[in-house]
Amino acid sequence: MQSHGTTPEVTAQAIKSTTRHGFLVALGWVAQRLNLVDVLNRHLRINQKTYTHTPVDKVVEALVAILGNCRYMKDLNFDPEPLVADPAVAQAWGQERFAHFSTVCATFSKLTEENVQQLSDALAEIQAPLLQQEVAAVAGPDRSGMVIVDIDLTGQKVRGETRQYTGTDFGYIQGKLARGYQIAAAFLSGKQQRFAIDGLLKSGKANSRSGACLLELIPRIEARIGRPLRRVEWVEACLAQQKARVRQLYQQLQTVSGKGSARRKQKLQREFQEEVQHLREVNQRLRQYRQENRTNPAPLRIVLRADSAFGTPEVIQRLLELGYEFTIKSYSGSNPAYKRLFDAVPAEGWVEVEKNRFASEAVTVPGPTLLAPYPVRLVAMRRWDADGREVRSVILTTLQPEELTTTEVVKLYHGRQTIEAGFQEWKGTFHFGTPRMRKYEANAAFTQLVLFAFNLVRWAWRFLSTNSPKLAEAGSRLLVRVAARCRATIRCLGDTLRLVFSRGTPLAGAEITLNRATPYPYALLTPRMSSCSRET
Repeated sequence: MQSHGTTPEVTAQAIKSTTRHGFLVALGWVAQRLNLVDVLNRHLRINQKTYTHTPVDKVVEALVAILGNCRYMKDLNFDPEPLVADPAVAQAWGQERFAHFSTVCATFSKLTEENVQQLSDALAEIQAPLLQQEVAAVAGPDRSGMVIVDIDLTGQKVRGETRQYTGTDFGYIQGKLARGYQIAAAFLSGKQQRFAIDGLLKSGKANSRSGACLLELIPRIEARIGRPLRRVEWVEACLAQQKARVRQLYQQLQTVSGKGSARRKQKLQREFQEEVQHLREVNQRLRQYRQENRTNPAPLRIVLRADSAFGTPEVIQRLLELGYEFTIKSYSGSNPAYKRLFDAVPAEGWVEVEKNRFASEAVTVPGPTLLAPYPVRLVAMRRWDADGREVRSVILTTLQPEELTTTEVVKLYHGRQTIEAGFQEWKGTFHFGTPRMRKYEANAAFTQLVLFAFNLVRWAWRFLSTNSPKLAEAGSRLLVRVAARCRATIRCLGDTLRLVFSRGTPLAGAEITLNRATPYPYALLTPRMSSCSRET
């Protein structure tokens, strides 16, 4: 295979080479500044022999393939401008040359569930200071600002022989019944753009209506950005209500008599046992919450945004206990009984929050059933489609009127479209609409790598500087699809690395500079990227 790689030219002033994947070289320098390879070597323990390339080398190569616009793993070797034929990229990422794509796939086929967790922990360690900086910027010096986290599911359809993909199942993916995976993900809304916090690969039948996906993400979110204070006093009130319910059932058990008493007693006994078990669980959580509050010197105010599928009473109860604020749709409003409630509100009771979209807090829809009363707001919304069909919904929020008006609550909720745009970026820019591998653990590892790639292209400009406004303001699509595919000249002089895009490329004359001797750039802000839902 003919090499398209570097052509070293050593001079007294600088070491000069060329590459056909300019921005990938820059990202490799950033990865070295983040100690990516060292951290992965410390965490990852993949059971595979090392010949020329270590298992970590091949995991890094898979990350480069994601960042280098490779739709399939074979593109590493068979793309018109193959990455494996460009030593400059490999050297920027700490390797002499990249391995054949087949050996990369072989490494991922060896991954275990433990390896996936090790990879997640390693990438979390690398990103921790950068995520914490974003959180600090949003929360403010007193940590009282709203840290907004979006949670949602997105689907991955499998292709070809679907049964060969392990861990898949049938579910509603992209609006249709299909076999595949679901990805539960959490995104942080930073000062200027969004960042992926974490994600979990689930089977296609994973359903957000159970709330299990959201509650499973909560510990992972807290491990990466921090946690709020638990509402201990409210949980104590819930415990008191639960004790009263248990006493009431016990008294009914003692006094039941008459015809059919055996059947009624059996039913009461079953309810009594369920309530006692529930009482024990609440009591156990209360002890845990007290301990967590003692070990949380710098609590955050985290506001969760999610759609109606997550707005179950069980999820609301647990989020209130855990101390979260939230803005969640409680249900879609499609129940015919609610139409009468909506229609009973006079016209002046509706506020136009957007074009052809109205909101009101005068609709007397029932709130969620909780273990103890809590002051939540119910904001009703109605709009009309192009065909004249009325669409109703209700937002459930803990944010009170003195802080946000009805209009502001609706606009805050609609801001969760940022996670939908994030999913579009995963699938459009990083080719993550379908699984890359056939083994569940391999695809779970790819999920973690895509999350990291999503953030890396945003954080790169904390380490790099450029003379090109087009590059500085670029979205990830341009960086991955164009900048990572442009020829460039690399000059290394001491600790300064300078990359100049070649003539005849879309970025001709643009320069990127990195000084490896400069301190870690905690105080720098990221340039703003495009936030439109089509590209973002």
